[in-house]
Amino acid sequence: MNVKKLELINRTNQYINELKSHSPQIETLEWYLINNLEEYLNSIKKANSGIEIEKASKILDRFCLESMDWDTTIFKKCSELTKFGLKLSKV
Repeated sequence: MNVKKLELINRTNQYINELKSHSPQIETLEWYLINNLEEYLNSIKKANSGIEIEKASKILDRFCLESMDWDTTIFKKCSELTKFGLKLSKV
């Protein structure tokens, strides 16, 4: 597996675990973000091309942009993941 792809998987897992450690209540922003991150993680793991990683990253990015206050830590961490994914997709 590509080293950068593995790094993206690890970063995503770490963020999911960080969010889960706070035991978010159902239907909160954090709960929805965990669900979206898990879908993102599954897509990244299955991805066989940069295009698939790009698509998954854009989907997560759209969720973050439309659902979060852009000045929050939760948005910034999500944005870091998607930017890394988009950068990885171009390699």
